Amino acid sequence: MTDHQVATIERHILSRAHRALERVLVRVETTAEVAGTLEVSGLSGVVEGVLDELDATLTTHMEWEESFCFPETDRLAATPWATRLLRLQHAQIRRALERLAADGVALQAGSGHREVAELRAHLYAFHAIVSSHLEQEERALLTLLVSEPGARAEAATPAARGR
Repeated sequence: MTDHQVATIERHILSRAHRALERVLVRVETTAEVAGTLEVSGLSGVVEGVLDELDATLTTHMEWEESFCFPETDRLAATPWATRLLRLQHAQIRRALERLAADGVALQAGSGHREVAELRAHLYAFHAIVSSHLEQEERALLTLLVSEPGARAEAATPAARGR
């Protein structure tokens, strides 16, 4: 398979996955918006559903990127630095997911306004982190994957990187 064919496949998968993730992010934001209006038991169920959906979409997507997309992108760019920041952001996203899971447990254990307020803050922060990450991936990865094969080769030359 040529580099161009690999890039085309990756671009398609990445674009489709990001559209699915954007739908999940809408659910995250909606949950944050209504969190203060729901009873704790209802909110706990909604948060659990959002976390399950994030696990099914975001976690799986990040694993694919790290095992296939990022190594291929680094290879096409001829540098391991092409995806370094994106990999660090994945670690940040995982910590934010863990925080949301802990919020869900705290919500079940208590019923105070503090737990709900912290959950809302973490949902909004999570939304911001992932939205920013998706935009950066699209700018960094899709730009590389969309470019013509000859343009990638030229961009990877030492003279082009020194510009």
